[in-house]
Amino acid sequence: MLDRLNKINLLYDIYAPLLTERQREILHLYFSDNYSLGEIAADFNISRQAVHDLIRRTIGILDRLEEKMKLYEQFNARQ
Repeated sequence: MLDRLNKINLLYDIYAPLLTERQREILHLYFSDNYSLGEIAADFNISRQAVHDLIRRTIGILDRLEEKMKLYEQFNARQ
């Protein structure tokens, strides 16, 4: 679980410029600032389910970007 969280954070650091501003904001609040789904939903005036769906979709986008570009893999190889 912690390895997956670290990977998501690194993928975010690498690919954040390729995400929309809303995707970046919500992922940052959820993973970096430890906001709950409810807190994010209240800030953006959307449902908790919408926040959850956006987070899952964005993680999928990060995974697909990594599959194509392999920047995270290259980073790990250099470490």
